[in-house]
Amino acid sequence: MNMALCYMRLLCRRSINPCTFRNLYTSSPRNVAISKPLFTGSTICETHDEKNMRLKRPMSPHLSIYQIQLTSFLSITHRTTGMILSSYAMLLGIGTLLIPGGIPCLIEIITNLGLSAPVLFTGKTLLALPATYHVFNGFRHLAWDLGMFLSIKEVYSTGYAVIALSTISAIALAAM
Repeated sequence: MNMALCYMRLLCRRSINPCTFRNLYTSSPRNVAISKPLFTGSTICETHDEKNMRLKRPMSPHLSIYQIQLTSFLSITHRTTGMILSSYAMLLGIGTLLIPGGIPCLIEIITNLGLSAPVLFTGKTLLALPATYHVFNGFRHLAWDLGMFLSIKEVYSTGYAVIALSTISAIALAAM
């Protein structure tokens, strides 16, 4: 913050128009419009959004009218389960270092809580579901890399198969 103030003071002392440096701190210089000067020697810098608001142009509704598709849902879910699995690995590693007795001690503490069987089953299923989904969807992606199941009908059928197989296998793992 202090550096930005120093640069702005330098620009003002040298009578340099900061609008000429606008492309340094915007995403793209094409998004910046310099409108006609109101007075001679002055220009107003405005972004693309500001210009659209000034001209009373409507905003595009993009996500509000978008119907989510199975393919995008499965893609987002695959990335999310990858992040969940990496957090599992970090928590298990940190837990091994910080918990006296390690993870077996944590499992014993959870056992001693006396939770009911349905609560434990649900928790174990929720812990297993990201792993099973990520594995089966990973196999699906490997099949795509081999050029298999690439038609729209096959993409949707393998997507539903991944959901079913991962759910069934997560329930089976939780029942063990």
